[in-house]
Amino acid sequence: MMDAQPLGRVNLFVPKDWFDLLSDGMNREATRSRCADIVRRTYPTVPGHRQDQFVDALMEWHTTLLTSGVLLYGIVSAPLPEEPETAVNWQVMAGVIDVPNLSADVDLGALLSQAYGARMEGPSYQESFTTDMGIGFGFISQPVVGPRDGSDSSGATIGLVGALSCPPGGRQGLLVIGISLTPEHVWELAGLVSAIAGRSTFEEPPLDSVAVSREPDQ
Repeated sequence: MMDAQPLGRVNLFVPKDWFDLLSDGMNREATRSRCADIVRRTYPTVPGHRQDQFVDALMEWHTTLLTSGVLLYGIVSAPLPEEPETAVNWQVMAGVIDVPNLSADVDLGALLSQAYGARMEGPSYQESFTTDMGIGFGFISQPVVGPRDGSDSSGATIGLVGALSCPPGGRQGLLVIGISLTPEHVWELAGLVSAIAGRSTFEEPPLDSVAVSREPDQ
């Protein structure tokens, strides 16, 4: 059981109309109720016992995310405004990570490449940008992911987006990662990920343990 008292706060800038698995924190009763509701609405013709299994799986994932320090896990499955016949399927997660002491002219691209460069396959785009915290860096990639069982499957291409935002002094930053099951929509996903990273902020004291507030994206 996590019983640490929050020593800082992360103000997350997030959409007001998406499903965030972690929005109720450690309140499992409220989380299970929301999960049951969305499963019923998403799979209305699935038998009740199967719906319960889906909810159980979401609750197991909820526990895994919380114990791993993840602060949000948002899911978007909706048609694009300009392409009503085309649905996007996105997953977005965020957490606080340690970063070295930084100055405004540090190459954050090199910093993240140390962690992700060797694993980023396929075309990638990298860019530094200004955030409400100070400095940020993002990448866009379309890696091929496949089974880990050694089979001959060629795998599937996904869209992968990441953004890191932190104060100029470094120490800790907010890392936001987005996955698109349809790689051609990775650029639209990048807009969402960069907005979350760019508009979210930290409040002192230092974030040795964190509380979370969510500011809706207007």
